Amino acid sequence: EHIAGFNVLTGMDELLLPIELDPPLHSRYRSALAPFFSPAAVAKLVPAMHQGVNRVIDQILPLGKCDVVPHGYKMMAGVWCELMGAPYEKADTYIRFLFEMIHQYDPMVRLNCAREMLAAMKDLYNDNKGNPGKGLVPEFINSKIDGREPSEAECAGLILFMFLAGMDTMGSTASWILRHLALDAGMRRELIVQPAKIRPFVEEVFRRYAIVSTNRFVKKDVEVGGVTLKAGDNVLLSTPIACMDPSKFQRAEELNPARTERHMAFGAGAHFCIGAGIARAQLPIMVEEWLKRIPDFAIEEGAEISAHVGDVIALDSLPLVWARSVP
Repeated sequence: EHIAGFNVLTGMDELLLPIELDPPLHSRYRSALAPFFSPAAVAKLVPAMHQGVNRVIDQILPLGKCDVVPHGYKMMAGVWCELMGAPYEKADTYIRFLFEMIHQYDPMVRLNCAREMLAAMKDLYNDNKGNPGKGLVPEFINSKIDGREPSEAECAGLILFMFLAGMDTMGSTASWILRHLALDAGMRRELIVQPAKIRPFVEEVFRRYAIVSTNRFVKKDVEVGGVTLKAGDNVLLSTPIACMDPSKFQRAEELNPARTERHMAFGAGAHFCIGAGIARAQLPIMVEEWLKRIPDFAIEEGAEISAHVGDVIALDSLPLVWARSVP
């Protein structure tokens, strides 16, 4: 079930903004958000990125082992809350929303989560309406697009999308990064000795472990691979498959930080991920800080690692072990 089913479950008929809009309306919303994702804005978030990662490492380092999947999301939560203007003390609740809505398939759990998410979005809306503050959410709620303020439903569509496109995608990718490094001691050593290689490594992770499939609406009837898609059909486009295209990437299954081909992990065209700059800053910082403090780690012996698919391809768990230390 696609996350758009959230609308059916809650009675909210607004699209996810701006991803489910087309130009020119899409461009108007994107322009309103763009200042929060500019290089200068991302640079101001760098301290929050370091703090968010180290805050989590401080907690888990003395344990010597843990399932890092939920902690991957928590490492991303600090910068997400800073960017959104959302309270960090509610980060665990936001992460639970992501797990219950996207990363499991019980419809009743999703229904109850959808109701909670809608209530949380309304709280954010009511707390910030008429009270412009720091962050994307309060700014957007009190902005004007085409001469009018966005409705409560439009704000809910934006906030929901920012949950999915921000904290969730980076949190899921963090787990894939740590899984790869746990299995590749040579790459760990190389990145520790040559930190300048961390960024190209992460860029190749975006391709090799592309995780997002995004929905679009068919504009006119078209036949693809013998299947007729009708105008108005909602289709899921898989960037993971595009990023593994053997006609574009030689030995696509291999992670090769020296690749120069452009990947599709962030999409393309008008819908190119507006938050790509944040992901390209935050995840290398996560790798840098993790390797400084936990340079040697491995998957716990006997652990069976599984993943699930859907809108986001994510690990179910990742139990890692390392030498106990103090923060």
